[in-house]
Amino acid sequence: MKQLTASRLRYGLGLVVAAAALVAVQVVPKLEDYKLTMGGDPVEAAPGGAAGYGGSQWRLVSLAPSTSEDPLPSGTRAVTAVIGVTPADAAAGKAMAKGCEAAVRDAADRVWDRHERLPGVPDVQSVCFRVDKKYRPLPVRPGEEIRWQASFVVPAEAVGSLKVEVRLSRETGFVRLAPPPEPGQARPPAG
Repeated sequence: MKQLTASRLRYGLGLVVAAAALVAVQVVPKLEDYKLTMGGDPVEAAPGGAAGYGGSQWRLVSLAPSTSEDPLPSGTRAVTAVIGVTPADAAAGKAMAKGCEAAVRDAADRVWDRHERLPGVPDVQSVCFRVDKKYRPLPVRPGEEIRWQASFVVPAEAVGSLKVEVRLSRETGFVRLAPPPEPGQARPPAG
């Protein structure tokens, strides 16, 4: 009887180890993906300035009120950010071709993701890379600035303190861009 109990104990421990390994195989890649899409420290640009991130120079060209074809919820405003990015080398241009994500953050540390249904600025693309005739991503040439836009719906009181955050796909961290302060007006820090 003792031999049978020890055998069952080894079998049970083997199942526990196998289950732990299976969980690790499933969870570790998701944690890595979370770190790449949500983690990292910001690279801060001075208000109205540019900052280096992912081998490119990023700047906020404009952050302005936008229009909406659909009615917005009461107490909210639409804003559109136009972002300029210039890759320093071919590797940075290829990294941009994998895509970017934009969000805005206000002084109260609230974050809003991009709103896809706002029309934004005419003649400015909505992706951070060039596309060919079949809409496949193309790397941006080193030294060439590309301008792209992202639109957001935010509470009206948040508009004055917004900063734009851009994250490259598969890159740790993000760049945080701030518009220049209005003449004669100090801008509160966000984030």
